[in-house]
Amino acid sequence: MNKKTLIIIVIITIGILSFLKMNNDFLMLWNTNAVNVETESPLTSEKVKIEFGISVNTISRTNDRVLFSNRERYTTIYDGKQLNEIINEYGENDFLITYDNEFYYSFRQFKLNRRHQHIYDFRISKRVNNIVLKVEIKGKDGMKFERKMLKIKEAEKYVCNTPIESKGKVYNMIELKKE
Repeated sequence: MNKKTLIIIVIITIGILSFLKMNNDFLMLWNTNAVNVETESPLTSEKVKIEFGISVNTISRTNDRVLFSNRERYTTIYDGKQLNEIINEYGENDFLITYDNEFYYSFRQFKLNRRHQHIYDFRISKRVNNIVLKVEIKGKDGMKFERKMLKIKEAEKYVCNTPIESKGKVYNMIELKKE
């Protein structure tokens, strides 16, 4: 291969990569949102359900039990396997993650531009007697956190994943204090 051919290949490669990056952040010619779900043994991904909606919830709700009465407003994007894509829209992207219809966690991602596309990584593991959710959203409006999932049967004791009696400031529906 001569030098000229190598230079052309490098230029084409850089051009393609730049075009793909521009699609993710600005152009939105096609949807590149991706959802990855991983579980650690003994948990299984077949018991994971992820529901997605835009401005479905309010942080001023009476308790988290309300999350389960508005499920028709969500789109199920994952239920043991990928079912639907996350649509591209700006605003308050609400997620409700459940494991084995026994544990839940809800959070909100603020998406500032409908063209921004993301990679959504969800990892669920068991630690002692707790189910732990680790979320990493990669992209312009990314976020990263790790929290203990709550029991659905106790949802009336919580609002925005925080015990009602200790409710304080809430941001992104993820409590500010460290667990």
